[in-house]
Amino acid sequence: MAHLFASRCVAVAAFATSSHALSDARIPLASSINAKKPTSVLVHGLDSSKETWTSTLAALQSKNYPCLALDLRGHGESPLGDVDEFSSEALARDVVAAVEARGVAKPWVLVGHSMGGRVAMEVARIAAQEDPGLLAAVVVEDMDAVPRAKWAAPGPLPAFDRSFPSLEAAKAALLAHYDDAGRVESWVGKRLREQPDGTWWSDVNPRAQALAKKHVLSSADGSKAWSALAAADLPFEVHLWVAGRDGTVAQWDGADGIDDLAARLPAARVREFPTASHSIHNTNADEFVADLCAIVDRCR
Repeated sequence: MAHLFASRCVAVAAFATSSHALSDARIPLASSINAKKPTSVLVHGLDSSKETWTSTLAALQSKNYPCLALDLRGHGESPLGDVDEFSSEALARDVVAAVEARGVAKPWVLVGHSMGGRVAMEVARIAAQEDPGLLAAVVVEDMDAVPRAKWAAPGPLPAFDRSFPSLEAAKAALLAHYDDAGRVESWVGKRLREQPDGTWWSDVNPRAQALAKKHVLSSADGSKAWSALAAADLPFEVHLWVAGRDGTVAQWDGADGIDDLAARLPAARVREFPTASHSIHNTNADEFVADLCAIVDRCR
């Protein structure tokens, strides 16, 4: 099950205190800010973790919008599990189970970035076919449904231990898989973190990356999920948010591109962020949060 990193306003109790004499009975003063707002559930992309949502979580919390971010299996602090069970559906059902375990009220708003957008499509399919009350809205951030066939080639999974005795050892292990010293360095303190015992933990996991490429990004699961959405009478909103043409990884033209997805599901709302790069939630943070809050408000 995905590890949870929650940023959520919850009910709290305060007790009256006074210098005056009081009876032994204390009256709890209950507070419930956001009880009527759907929770935003945030799912990261490839080579990422819940860390990517740090600023988004803080912004939503400051505006009193309940939210939580998840580490997908094999990413961040979540265990990988059985590699033979790694699939789009497994990742999607992990998300549903994790949110339910947290006690989040239905319906909730799901946001999936990049590869997480494919997972979001699958969660939406599950909601449409099995639990129509599950979602209030789903937002796919900068991802289409085009299979990346180049990543489907068979090959042995890379070995990778996410815990390291030192920062130097962690960097060396990552550089064996990512030939980009600047990128690895940028992860220090974020996706590459020192633990209380002095060891270092890598949220980035080349083993999970290989599985996600093969079983999620190179598969036709996204297209199948979208077809299921198109065939259903959806009780929730569907949004496609796409970065600017120079920054997006999404394909607009062709089968399973953004234009095709919009044509197949006319109810889907396509929103382009012309000045944004792939991580819209980071490059255009204020605009992203404002638009997400508007969705939540509309779905209250």
